[in-house]
Amino acid sequence: MARKNDLDDVLRQRARRAILWNALMRWESAALIALTLIGSAFMGLAALVGLLSWLWVPIAFAVGLVAWTALFASSLTDEQDNARVVANLLRQRYSPKQLRSVKLRSQMGKALQYQDMLDQIILKTPEGVLRSRLARTIEPVDNWLEAIHRLATRLDNYELNTVIRQDMRSVPTAIKDLKTRLAQQDNPAMQSTLRNTIADKDRQWEQLSKLQNMMEKAGYQLQSTLAMLGTIYAQLQAIDLKGAEKGRDEHLRTEITEQVQQLHDLSEAMDEVYHSRSVGAER
Repeated sequence: MARKNDLDDVLRQRARRAILWNALMRWESAALIALTLIGSAFMGLAALVGLLSWLWVPIAFAVGLVAWTALFASSLTDEQDNARVVANLLRQRYSPKQLRSVKLRSQMGKALQYQDMLDQIILKTPEGVLRSRLARTIEPVDNWLEAIHRLATRLDNYELNTVIRQDMRSVPTAIKDLKTRLAQQDNPAMQSTLRNTIADKDRQWEQLSKLQNMMEKAGYQLQSTLAMLGTIYAQLQAIDLKGAEKGRDEHLRTEITEQVQQLHDLSEAMDEVYHSRSVGAER
């Protein structure tokens, strides 16, 4: 649970930084700063030649500063623009292009698409109690995307791990050959060595099989997760204020949180098996 809270904090901090940076760097802000500086300089030149009072210089600068401050504040509270900024942040953070598998890229892209559609539901809902409750409902979706990306990354690494693929083919053959040699061997010392080698290979195959089963489970879980995202999207559209008052929004939030935790648990289990030395995975 502590790890999940840490993740929440990290995501919120990144979102705040992105929104703040967008408010500072948007073209309207840059244009207003430029106009303020140019206007103040023009007033200064006019005052220098005696056409205006020097009092107009700080006035022009103050007016520009007030206008920029108002624009900056409105940018920070522009929900639609902020949603776009956060969506872009997530797309950069969890870009499907980071994955080499075409299938996994498609699945990650689908997850990001669902996230965009969920945000649009919130933005299209009139401001008020319902909008606030729906926004709270999908708060864990950002964590969900992180968990999906983490799972997809591990699947991507596994699918393209040439060492593991080779071991999956070679280890069963090696075990069969070693057992054949053991049956033909009369030397007790060699028999002992062969038995130890077979035991090591058996343990390696056990870990390889466990890893393969874990990755198959992860693949099915990823498909299930995408289906769940679609279900959440459909259910969120159907929630009205009465439904929210009956707790349907909290029920959806609980389902999302549970999905996130399941994905994190599965990723950790994959890491434990994947990095086992007996598997012979690349390091």
